[in-house]
Amino acid sequence: MYKNSPIILDNTFKLYICIITVTVPYSRQHLRMDYIKIDADSPVPKYKQIVNSFHVALEEKLLKKDQKLPSINELSKKFQLSRDTVLAAFNDLQTRGIIVSKHGKGFYVSKENPSQQHKIFLLFDKLTSYKEDLYDAFKEELKRKGTVEIFFHNFNTKAFETLIKESIGNYTAYVVMPIPTKTITETLELIPKDKLYILDRGRKMYGQYYPSVCQSFRKDVYNALVSGLKLLKKYDKLILMFSEDGHAPMDIKRGFIQFCSDYKFEHKVTTKMDREVRKGEAYLVLEDKKLVALVKQAQENDYRLGKDIGIISYNDTPLKSVVANGITVISTDFDAMGRNLANLILNKKKDHIENPSSLIIRASL
Repeated sequence: MYKNSPIILDNTFKLYICIITVTVPYSRQHLRMDYIKIDADSPVPKYKQIVNSFHVALEEKLLKKDQKLPSINELSKKFQLSRDTVLAAFNDLQTRGIIVSKHGKGFYVSKENPSQQHKIFLLFDKLTSYKEDLYDAFKEELKRKGTVEIFFHNFNTKAFETLIKESIGNYTAYVVMPIPTKTITETLELIPKDKLYILDRGRKMYGQYYPSVCQSFRKDVYNALVSGLKLLKKYDKLILMFSEDGHAPMDIKRGFIQFCSDYKFEHKVTTKMDREVRKGEAYLVLEDKKLVALVKQAQENDYRLGKDIGIISYNDTPLKSVVANGITVISTDFDAMGRNLANLILNKKKDHIENPSSLIIRASL
């Protein structure tokens, strides 16, 4: 744009100065970089932090399609990173189709809504049949929006620590069934807080600090037994078969004892089959191996399940609905647990969901 501005020197002579205003093309303006977040103390590799920053910026509409990006050298200088680190991030973003390189011009945003594919780290405690139902429901709810990789820690703190440390920065979300001890706190803190989800147990210890879908074992056991009170009253004694080295939640034991105390049931907590099964007793058994042993003893003694003795198992499976004409169970809805978990991740919710249990009454009671 041109503008003539006169400067009057005297009454007879005017000097005109031509002022030129130049509009600089967008590509030559200072390009914003404030959407890129680098945490020097994070265990996530810095090139992955750049990639994640681009995803967040696109989701929050801070970047638009065809917008020019800072150069590799500019980013390297701004964040004191090596060129190789920035180049690795840009190569990753190009592979995902999020940015594109235009020869001689630089890098540009190629997608405005990349809909990042979720890659989910799922850490179970141990393999059990009901976790298959949970996993299947989780995958079904995710549909084609993400992939899941499963790991097991088997309540081994060293394995727990190693699996998480080696996974940092490789996933968009981390779903963890924690070991019920505060010694794993530092390991959990390695995971970015906005990417961690607590599953099934650890509600009081960790589920209140991170998004979670958990059972409330003490309340659930107590309420389930109350719902079966009429049937339980025909038995003289209630016995909980609880192995403390089997990693069962202690709140199951607490809920059982509270129920027996409140409703005046003679009761016992035992860690093993230390005597013969007796008529007039009802058993709450947590482990499937002990359930099999209990049913066998009853059959050997010609005891009728639901008449001479009662049996309640923990966590439902399809087999329990048919074996011995049906085993009564206290169980949560693992399909619902899987669906709730997927919805938390897909919608980036920070909810703390209680997945309740109930008593499913069958012939064994």
